[in-house]
Amino acid sequence: MDDEAPSMDVTIWATLDEKAAGPRGELVVHWFRTAIDFFFSGDAKEISNSYAVVTETFSGGRETRLKDVRRNWPALADALRPHPFYANVGFQEPSVDEDEWVDDVGRVGSRHEGRGGTHTGLSAALLAGDRIADPDFCARLLDFLAHALDGANPVFARVDHLNFQDTPDLEAALRRTHRRYLRESRTHLRGYSWITGVPSELAIRLGGTRRLSATGAFHAVRELRGGGLLLQATQTLADYDDRAMREVFRALAPVLPPGIPEHDPARPDLRVVFEDASGV
Repeated sequence: MDDEAPSMDVTIWATLDEKAAGPRGELVVHWFRTAIDFFFSGDAKEISNSYAVVTETFSGGRETRLKDVRRNWPALADALRPHPFYANVGFQEPSVDEDEWVDDVGRVGSRHEGRGGTHTGLSAALLAGDRIADPDFCARLLDFLAHALDGANPVFARVDHLNFQDTPDLEAALRRTHRRYLRESRTHLRGYSWITGVPSELAIRLGGTRRLSATGAFHAVRELRGGGLLLQATQTLADYDDRAMREVFRALAPVLPPGIPEHDPARPDLRVVFEDASGV
């Protein structure tokens, strides 16, 4: 990370599979609509410009490009509903010079993952700045996931700060292939973060809402209507320190994959507990 302030600093990730509680195309539409409504709605001048790119298939196929996604939402929803290979919506600050490169200050995305698109990766990113210490803003991040995933029973979800990697830190630290993690994602939890989404199968093994709340590791435990739980470690993202991370690790250890995490030179800021979860 260089010395410049990031254009985005909070990242939100979720993964759906073939056991999703509803048609994945409709769930993708719901993710984008909810993200836009929660984070990029209204007439805020700082995000007045927006665009969308939707690619139908891995080999290309039809590509949809739009500007002003809020005004053109029906066309974007129609492009998302068939569950395309890749979709990205970006929000930008206005620029006087049309030829000037402007960084995104917010983004919403989806893409196929796994062989043949067995899984769908969903994402959102935004600039929070000092709001990571604001309890109301942080509660809104949990509310967003609860609304966006309520009918989905996702296999995983996470909210991170200054972590732009599309795979969880634990995956990198355990050196297992991404495809294997996807295949086993209802058997082993893929990782843990400030907010962690746990699928229904693993939530049952962990004892459900009551038992997880009793661990003291979580500020909030939210049930999803379609199955699974959202676990918020601390009241604010700024409060999520190493002590809080260790408490989350211990609470989730029974469903984490075995193995001793290792440092990864390509990702020097891994936020994991360097212990074998099977020994807890």
